[in-house]
Amino acid sequence: MAGERAETIVEEREEFMVPITADANPVQRTAYFIKPTLDFINQQSLFRPPPLSAPFTDFKLGEWPLKLVFTGWIDPPKNWKIWVEQMHSSYQSIWKKSGIYEAIIGSTYRTRRNYDLFLSLAERWCPFTNSFVFPWGEATITMEDVMVLGGFSVTGEPVSKPLETTELVNIEEQMEKSLELGTKVSNHRGWMKQFMGEGSEFEHVAFLSLWLSRYVFGQKLQNTIGGDLFSVAIHLAHGTRLALGPAVLASIYRDLSLLKGTIMDSLELLMNGRDNEFFSLTLQAPLRLVQVWAWERFPGLRPVPNAMNYGEPRIARWHGSKMLVIEDVRMVLDSAQDTFQWRPYATPTGNWPFPKFYPEKEEWMVIYPHSDQELQSFAQCLRVCELVGIDCLELYLPHRVAMQFGIDQDLPCTVTRFFRNPETAWSSNYSKLIWNKKLYVPARLFEADVTTRYLAWWKQSAGNPQADFTGILRKPRSSRRCRRSPWGSTIKKEVAANDDAEVPPGFPPKHKMTNPKTSESYLSCSMGKKEGNDADFPPGFEPKSKLIHCLEKIMQNEGVPGDPANAIGSGKYTSCSDVYSTREMNENEAQQKSYRAVEIPGLELELRISRLERVIADMKAERLAAYSTSIRK
Repeated sequence: MAGERAETIVEEREEFMVPITADANPVQRTAYFIKPTLDFINQQSLFRPPPLSAPFTDFKLGEWPLKLVFTGWIDPPKNWKIWVEQMHSSYQSIWKKSGIYEAIIGSTYRTRRNYDLFLSLAERWCPFTNSFVFPWGEATITMEDVMVLGGFSVTGEPVSKPLETTELVNIEEQMEKSLELGTKVSNHRGWMKQFMGEGSEFEHVAFLSLWLSRYVFGQKLQNTIGGDLFSVAIHLAHGTRLALGPAVLASIYRDLSLLKGTIMDSLELLMNGRDNEFFSLTLQAPLRLVQVWAWERFPGLRPVPNAMNYGEPRIARWHGSKMLVIEDVRMVLDSAQDTFQWRPYATPTGNWPFPKFYPEKEEWMVIYPHSDQELQSFAQCLRVCELVGIDCLELYLPHRVAMQFGIDQDLPCTVTRFFRNPETAWSSNYSKLIWNKKLYVPARLFEADVTTRYLAWWKQSAGNPQADFTGILRKPRSSRRCRRSPWGSTIKKEVAANDDAEVPPGFPPKHKMTNPKTSESYLSCSMGKKEGNDADFPPGFEPKSKLIHCLEKIMQNEGVPGDPANAIGSGKYTSCSDVYSTREMNENEAQQKSYRAVEIPGLELELRISRLERVIADMKAERLAAYSTSIRK
């Protein structure tokens, strides 16, 4: 409406800032932060960073008792590139309209899998924040990465959009009949043989169905066609732009969390000397994007990139690249503070053009529905929201990794999930129009900093003494700085029938932390669960029941969340973005009340989880040391 004041997506204020890479004197300047932001806190210990990885270094990466099946990370089949070229001449304009052109072209490139790198990243994944936690800070794969590396659109209709006309429904029925012909057609090779070069009206839909099943939303059974994806393929074939980006990212977050949980279970097998058992896990997300994300950002781990031709997607840089031989991948990840590339896409790369949200000078602009598609997409990348996938729902928290967008980092607010239903999460959250929003776009070469309190907060968590900030200076914000050097140095375990059996008092049950549709369906089984919680413990070790009893005492001593008598502290918080406003609020009320997401109970729970994980890690380390000593004797 005319005369309305534009709401900001990024907050602007004066702060004392310091580089995250090294100890330096703070500088007071105008800084920019992704909402939701925090005004102040009385006790910084209340806002703990996510816990660092468990002590995995005693085990080599190749020793993990894991059998991983990647159904969403498969090399292109024979003749796939030929089929893409055949369809390209007739349908490239539709692909561009649907927002899938680069993603389809990108599927013709091969990405060699580096297991050591991928597992090292998974070890550092935190399911509570959907981020990788390193000793030097947090980072994660964001919607910008999915958009730039994967070529997926982050704007458009939901992937669950129904078919609304008789014509489209009839096409879906024909596809389903083809799938019912049997295994000769349901596998990828048979599907291509059936439809490739057919020239019928169904060939394009069949082509997109295979592309979706193989490269976007992998199936539980490898090399099969997903019948539930026919409606998605039909919409795309008719030029409907679907928001595949958030759905893809949700599946990546889901699979990384499943893998991290399985790694923790595998740690128990290794510590107990049960070498004849292993876990089997099927990962369906296009996880090659995670590896390419790491290559883009960790110079010490990347192979030599390819030269790009004009018009090629970004992922072409890594097509068929040979693996570097890295002696200790974990060490490279954990010591990358000075070399991590927060904004790799801001660096000139051959014939790859910069997106419009990489201007030479910083800009403020107002986003409207008719604004440029790339700028709307960048605005969407900065919004805290819930990602709606095919069969999962995940939190997206860009305010925790603001420096990846060239924006300064402050203490991140804890965000409470309000939507459990995908339809509600989409309509009331993700798809809210970015209308009359004031967007800050940083300069392409600007390197963001962190607030002094963020740095102290992180160092406190890592066990380092807090730096004494002296000699405070004040200078204007520069849109260009000297770039830092880019260089630096067959038995399967069953899922327990009752997942909540061993959850300590005061913690949410496991079924509330992972989507019930995914937590059981991806972890395959065949051996049978343990007969009791204390089974298979080495001689001389305390049974698990005593460990749980000990943990219960710890939790009881910490108080009950929400009890004023046990409150750890209090703080004043800003009411920030409009993501979680209720329907009853008018627009002014929503702006003031909608992001009351930083609540003492939730933060206290996060603190308790962090303490608990550290206690468990210490106990496991002591048990492992004692067990090793007993073996030597």
